[in-house]
Amino acid sequence: MAVAIAMPNLGMYTIEGEVTRWLVEDGASVAADQPVLELTTEKTTVEIPASAAGILHQVVPVGGRVQVEGILGHILAPGEAPPTSTPAAEPPAAPAAAPPRAPAKPPARVGRGRLRATPVARRRARELGVDLTTVTGSGPGGRITEADVQAAAASTDSPPPQAESEASGPRVLRRVPLTGMRGLIAQRMQHSLTSTAQLTLTREVDARPLVQARELLVSGAAGEGVRVSYDVLLAKSLAAALLAHPALNATIEGEAVVQLAEAHIGVAVVVEDGLVVPVLRDAALRPALDLARDLTGLTDRARQGRLQPSEMEGGTATLTNLGAYRIDAFTPIINPPQSAILGVGSIAPRPVVDEDGALAVQPTVHLSLTFDHRVADGVAAATLLESMVSQWQQTELWV
Repeated sequence: MAVAIAMPNLGMYTIEGEVTRWLVEDGASVAADQPVLELTTEKTTVEIPASAAGILHQVVPVGGRVQVEGILGHILAPGEAPPTSTPAAEPPAAPAAAPPRAPAKPPARVGRGRLRATPVARRRARELGVDLTTVTGSGPGGRITEADVQAAAASTDSPPPQAESEASGPRVLRRVPLTGMRGLIAQRMQHSLTSTAQLTLTREVDARPLVQARELLVSGAAGEGVRVSYDVLLAKSLAAALLAHPALNATIEGEAVVQLAEAHIGVAVVVEDGLVVPVLRDAALRPALDLARDLTGLTDRARQGRLQPSEMEGGTATLTNLGAYRIDAFTPIINPPQSAILGVGSIAPRPVVDEDGALAVQPTVHLSLTFDHRVADGVAAATLLESMVSQWQQTELWV
């Protein structure tokens, strides 16, 4: 029986991918988990493995596009005919119908002259009438991104005079189409808010144990080139709290709340025009320095567009940290199908009242836990936060 090769879910901000290269010829024998094609999204390029051993049948041609869970190909048994009901993939983008623009930049081609552009960039070029052969790509391997297309259009187009009536209100600086990653973020966030019952609890806590633990880990990692961020300690303590209080380490499936036995924490990483969320697996059970090494590699690959599908799948809760941007507190939005996301503000010296009632200045941090009220009540969320914070005192947690 034919086994499908489907486009995996590469994170909350990925909906479509383009086949940029088949690594194995159509009709060739492949082994299970052998990489068979290269798939490019707006933010990353990944190799997709064979889902079983057998004969490769390609469905989507090079340059063809497919959405998450769409069929890229099949693995067949020897002599087996390919399925006939596979929906056709979107074909490669046709050249823009608009007259070509005067070349202002060298073409972004690689290999045998093949144009490299993300699916969203190709669509945006058609909409704006931009000739992709005149655009220099800034993505991985010189790949053209939507931002490159937008910049090319802006550099050659002059805004029409009196485009907006002065009497209608303030003059328009620019119009930015809600497409690409920004459009996808808008869709996913709106869906999250309308499909879940979200509530955020915020708590200011003493950050001294966290600061001391990080200083200890930084000294232990000296000379290794490993970045020990607060995200490592926060992810580890959050995972430990979720295992101890699993009410929010859960998803909803039909009419049931499914509590999970493992805690894998997705950590939001800023990339061009948006976020990706690589996952720290079994964060509660691994040494903090091991997690730091893992997160360093994941972050580097995320910003280079080289994260693999397996590195973005399986998170049971998410951590998002805006402390570096001097934000004190905010209300993060859940990443479905998860039921909890922890927002972290800046760690900074603030006035507090100590145990003796005296005014003092100590480092504190605001933790904002957004949870799905369908899954659990506020007491469960408050208990989760208390459990997480109390573990910062336990030095054995970090080893």
